Amino acid sequence: MPKPRKAKAMFSLAPVLFKDSPIEGRGVFARRAFEPGDVITPYAPKQRRLPADAPEADAAADSKLTLLSERDWVIVPDTSVPGGWLCNHSCRPNAAIYSDGQGRIQCLRPITPGQEVTIFYGWVTQNEPTRDPCRCASVSCRGFINFDLSDQDARHCEDESPEGVAFRARFQAYADYLVAIEQEQVLDTIAARLAQLRARLQRAAAP
Repeated sequence: MPKPRKAKAMFSLAPVLFKDSPIEGRGVFARRAFEPGDVITPYAPKQRRLPADAPEADAAADSKLTLLSERDWVIVPDTSVPGGWLCNHSCRPNAAIYSDGQGRIQCLRPITPGQEVTIFYGWVTQNEPTRDPCRCASVSCRGFINFDLSDQDARHCEDESPEGVAFRARFQAYADYLVAIEQEQVLDTIAARLAQLRARLQRAAAP
């Protein structure tokens, strides 16, 4: 006697769908409505954790998918299992990434079924102003994902030269933007990278 076949589910209870995105590659799309504060999906349902100072963690960072947890662990997603690591960047994100615990994507603004879930990457580069073109197509798109710091910025960030004044104006405009999208933690990254850049230039100039 043949075994009875399992009935196929008529609908999915999964809160999100992973599929091709008009922004880039695959993205994360809502299957249901989300309200601010709702957890949308884990960052990496399957993951490895590495000490932040491990050489393997540095190598994994080249993928731009790693996440530094609050306890100095680097979360490395298993990319064979889809998760929040597939979220695309937007200059007007409707969700945010949180690194505590296992890592998660959490709603910032109301999201409707079928809408793509987007986050703000907050990448800070050095002397690579056009490294990461943005394709989010939002009305407020900034053109590039990354905020770049140049050697000139580091040399003049505290003086009253035209370069210094221009940098501080650019920085303040970006800071205001980060506050508006609830991503002001990126300011700490900018400050740290600027300090690193200044230290490197000072070492290079030392006799």
